[in-house]
Amino acid sequence: MNTKHIKTTARRMALAMAFALLPGAAMAGDAKVACTANTSGTVKYFGSEKKENYDVAVMLTGKNLKGLKVESVSVPFMGDNANTSNIRMWITKKLSLVNRKNVVDGPTAEAKLDTAAHVATASFDEPYTIDADTLYVGYSFNVTKLTAKTKIPVAVVADASSLGFFIHSSRTFLKWMDKSALGTSAISVTLSGVEANDASFNALGTIYGQKETPTQVAMTLRNLGANPISSIDYSYTQGTVTGNGHLDLATPLAAYYGLSTTVNLTLQAMPTKGDYPVVINLDKVNGQELKGVKSEGNIIVYNVLPKHRAVMEEYTGTWCGWCPRGLVALEVMSRLYPDDFIGLSYHNGDPMAVMESSQFPSSVNGFPNADIDRRFGSLDPFYGVQNEGFGIETLWKKCCEVVAPASVDAEAAYSDDGKTINAKATMVFPVSLTDGDRYKVEFVLVADDLHGEGESWLQKNYYEPTDKAELKFDEAEPFVQGLQKVPGIHFDDVVVATTRLSDGLVSLPATIHEDEPVVIEGSFDFEAVKVRQNASKMRVAALLIDSTTGIIANAAKAQVSGAEKTGIEAVNADRLQDEPKAYYDLQGRRLNSPRQGLNIIRLASGKSVVVAVK
Repeated sequence: MNTKHIKTTARRMALAMAFALLPGAAMAGDAKVACTANTSGTVKYFGSEKKENYDVAVMLTGKNLKGLKVESVSVPFMGDNANTSNIRMWITKKLSLVNRKNVVDGPTAEAKLDTAAHVATASFDEPYTIDADTLYVGYSFNVTKLTAKTKIPVAVVADASSLGFFIHSSRTFLKWMDKSALGTSAISVTLSGVEANDASFNALGTIYGQKETPTQVAMTLRNLGANPISSIDYSYTQGTVTGNGHLDLATPLAAYYGLSTTVNLTLQAMPTKGDYPVVINLDKVNGQELKGVKSEGNIIVYNVLPKHRAVMEEYTGTWCGWCPRGLVALEVMSRLYPDDFIGLSYHNGDPMAVMESSQFPSSVNGFPNADIDRRFGSLDPFYGVQNEGFGIETLWKKCCEVVAPASVDAEAAYSDDGKTINAKATMVFPVSLTDGDRYKVEFVLVADDLHGEGESWLQKNYYEPTDKAELKFDEAEPFVQGLQKVPGIHFDDVVVATTRLSDGLVSLPATIHEDEPVVIEGSFDFEAVKVRQNASKMRVAALLIDSTTGIIANAAKAQVSGAEKTGIEAVNADRLQDEPKAYYDLQGRRLNSPRQGLNIIRLASGKSVVVAVK
């Protein structure tokens, strides 16, 4: 099976279902609209590299589809009549095989192949009226001759959606298989009977707010009409408080059935702490009134709503040629979110490694690797759960939206003799607990600006100048010059010690009273820290861990104060941050001074720049 054209693996789970079709009554209309994940026109291809017969499907689900009609089906198709045959579209309520052949219970239609436009399309003799909550729409074809195109003939969109990607074939996928972890089929289904302007909200569930403070509610808005959505009007009731609002979308939500976006609605401040019922009504789309489109739930109002700082843990090594993307991601996130981003980089097999991989907090079976709040187990440190793009930022922000059980503040300072780092974490829970001891605290000691000379400090690198568009940030510049080993890197966020391994996790008391601080203390023997270069560039992260799940529930970070007590000379970063520290040619060879042509200059701040000398 060839998946080289899809930048993902089965372990990358889908974070959000962009085309989830929630229950709701479909309105009778006379417009048509496409239902597809292929909204950008950018597709990749998947296949077995075998001459065989393929069946591919997407799944449409949701009560709001009932009464709509399927008019036609199309899909990007790179084959031609000389190397493929028997292309047909079909509809079925379930995916079934008889004698290993696909059997459908709905209509089929022979497809027309436009080899110039690279698309196959079929219209059904009569539009198919949807009368079930779940419907599969698909296409089948035979590969009769292997070419570069027919080796991987199945069009796939990189992003995951609830439409999914289901496949069966005569030689490789001998039963219907859900391959949605690889993306979404690029099938486009034309639906009729929709209104010009129609939409829905997601189910509301429980939201959280802080008394005397307006509440921001992130709602998923789905387009169920034939027009792009440029504005909405909404009203709401929370307890006895009512209000309304108007929202103009910065970018209109395109007219694809089920396509979604997140909109932030503002609810008025509630005066007192409590649990209140909430109803949010979607009143208008593009100025046109809707009826009966609402979302119900409840709002829990705290005296103080804890701020959630999600923790990204990255696993890397200077010997790992793909690991620079994790290093870049940490630097970018620290730049974008300097106050709230907490990055922890665990090194393996290089001078910054302080523990065996078996002692990592996550199970790591390959590098680079990452996790956020120890929720997922395995993520890409740059792409996250996406197949391309800077997905780790999206995922980190979503994790920060998870309501934390307590606020966390951290403090850290050197002892008077400079031999010990004393750390303190203060937690405040908005509700009382009798099982507070399920929460435990881990202190992690982190070093910035680690660097050195010698082969083991060179960062191995597999990236090329052609990767500039993918690793689009300035922080990636040293790694997209074609160097196989990149010199002069200054490494930040490096984990150099953790109380998890030295002293163990410390439990909170079982009985915790609401809004009363709980203080946990820990310490590090600074002289025993294996990797330490600059006492002024040490930080402590305090992690609040739910021991029942192993998830980091919240965290905080603090610079270690009192570096002057250690006797270790601190570098004046402000003075030296723009001074050249070393010069290299494009082959990574160190130079005594810049030479004519392109030079890599490593600054004392840790940033590398490429300079042309005439």
